[in-house]
Amino acid sequence: MIPYFDDGLVWRRECLRLTLASLERQTDPDWHAYLVDDASPAAGTEEFLAGLAASVVGSVTVLRAPRNGGAGQARNLAIEAAHRDGHALLAYLDADDLAHPRRVAAVRALFADRPELDFAYSDIEFIDENGRPWDPDWLLPGLRMLDEQQRLPKLRGRERWIEQAVERDNIAIPSAMNLRTALALRVPFPAAPFCEDVATLFRYLGSGAAIDHVPGIPTGYRVPKEGGSASRKQSGGVDAFNRMRCANEREGLEEAIATAVARGAADERTGRAVLCRYLIRIGRTVTADGSPELGRSQLRQARELDPGTFAEHATAAERGAVEVAQAGEATR
Repeated sequence: MIPYFDDGLVWRRECLRLTLASLERQTDPDWHAYLVDDASPAAGTEEFLAGLAASVVGSVTVLRAPRNGGAGQARNLAIEAAHRDGHALLAYLDADDLAHPRRVAAVRALFADRPELDFAYSDIEFIDENGRPWDPDWLLPGLRMLDEQQRLPKLRGRERWIEQAVERDNIAIPSAMNLRTALALRVPFPAAPFCEDVATLFRYLGSGAAIDHVPGIPTGYRVPKEGGSASRKQSGGVDAFNRMRCANEREGLEEAIATAVARGAADERTGRAVLCRYLIRIGRTVTADGSPELGRSQLRQARELDPGTFAEHATAAERGAVEVAQAGEATR
């Protein structure tokens, strides 16, 4: 499932060529790519994609979204098309990332061996615009956190949504996600244009999906050294991006909690505590990412939601910061 948006920049087309080339190098050639044009404004996009698909050694179907709705909505179109074509397994791959040569073979083997498995993720390797590995010390704080967290014990089994929400910023980018088509149809991506991946991951795990890790097939995650994060620029800057992140992720987690409660996997008290602990964690994350005021607001919401859980899991400094902020508001 490859969403693609062409705004006329030459490097986007070159990156897409490299992404499809990584599929041509698969040791298991039995794959089918769904390439979705997300209503690109650039002239000639339709002709470019048609010509590229025809030149690829492998099966590629080009789709076009009726309107620009973001990567999540483009993936939904591809998921529906793959289902109609009878494909039981899916792999997400963004248009500037690289699939490991053994990805198809390893994922197919894991799901064949584990009929109860719903979702599997791999590690990632950060590469720059030229395909060279990043020095982890030079990554932005949010990406450095992702790099550090992928070294934690892998999430396996069912009911891992609580750990994902309260202890991990994210376990996988979309390009490292693989799943059964049935799960993707049951839990489609939301309409949100940013941070739809984490919101959807919450909902996957909250539905009771069985998860595992696929070792040895890291996805090449392209992060340009020049120009910074595309998502942050497109959303209006770091603070605007983080505000969308908090809102969209929280909505996904609240849906996951509601689903878990409805399934009898958690009660409302547990759900409230999980949401509180998530707010503490995301408050720390966005503060480290350059949005301290937004971080403090997440901590205030956590305290208002569940004072007991907040007192137990927030640090002394975080508790003090909330008290100072509330005292300041009371005197204004």
